[in-house]
Amino acid sequence: MPRRSHASPAAPVPFEPGAARAVRSALGLSPAMVARALADSYAMPVPPQQVIAWEVGAAHPSERELIALARVLWCLPGQLMGGRAVSLRDHRLALDLPQEEVARRIRVTRRDYTRMEERWDGDRTQTRDLAVALQLSPPVLIRACGREEQLEELLRRAIDGRWQAQVQPVRDLVPMLAEGPVTHALQSLAAEKATSGALWGGGGAPAPAETPEVEPLERFWALIGE
Repeated sequence: MPRRSHASPAAPVPFEPGAARAVRSALGLSPAMVARALADSYAMPVPPQQVIAWEVGAAHPSERELIALARVLWCLPGQLMGGRAVSLRDHRLALDLPQEEVARRIRVTRRDYTRMEERWDGDRTQTRDLAVALQLSPPVLIRACGREEQLEELLRRAIDGRWQAQVQPVRDLVPMLAEGPVTHALQSLAAEKATSGALWGGGGAPAPAETPEVEPLERFWALIGE
């Protein structure tokens, strides 16, 4: 008898208890008032004790509860996440965007976007449109799309002296970056490696003991200005 496959459970949505408490207090609302609004406006029978539990970190709201709570508190869900958004789902929820809307903005079906949100495989145009839709900076985009290892491999090739051939592949991964800054960054990485050999170890004179090692990805973003 074939084994039934089960989808892995989604990670909990990011949530910062102190942020929720601060926003509620600033609005002059009590936990009971928030609970009543959740029940009346969103058919979500949450007792005041549950609101308090969220605010002290004793309980964690679900995705649906977080969206409703943010709307009751007149803020975007991202304000209640405390800057902890990591995945594409997190960044979409932070802006209170349904999957249908993001799918429309990158011109794919909702079914396709649902799949892509789990494992991003969009082309250059879709990746650029995604960054605009979710308001992602280049470093955050690469991290959320799970493409850091791909970019690091391209940077290693550039450091080894083949930087010219990596300009277009890097721009395909990070399509909002113009050719000029990418060319400058890759050329600088290669030059620094050739002249020093100390930034990432290996080749050339060893770095002084007090010199911190700089990762290629970190250095690339610094050169780009991100």
